[in-house]
Amino acid sequence: MKKRKLLPLGIKKRTTTELPALIALEAIGKPWFCEAHLTDLMAVSMVCQVAAEPGSEVHNAACELFELLGREPLEFSQIEPLVVFTNDWVQRQPNGRIQDAIERLMAQKMADTPAP
Repeated sequence: MKKRKLLPLGIKKRTTTELPALIALEAIGKPWFCEAHLTDLMAVSMVCQVAAEPGSEVHNAACELFELLGREPLEFSQIEPLVVFTNDWVQRQPNGRIQDAIERLMAQKMADTPAP
């Protein structure tokens, strides 16, 4: 049986996990906002969608966040409370739950990527 690697204990340190999304949030509407910022915000949304129970408050918030991130222009006032809520939820989850969500997302990405 292959031994599974779990996220390191410090993976959910606020400076390493929350900071990219908070920086991206701050960048909304600024000239330096870029696709990497959008990706950081989408990542939080997608991890929550996969890790949370469908129909739960956090799952619904993550779905709403993802939808808002697909609209132009991005509205800070609508996005900010959802980013804060989902980020806080991720911080309270066990590492294994978040790792499972990340692995499911990566497996889905690999399955969706055509072979060269």
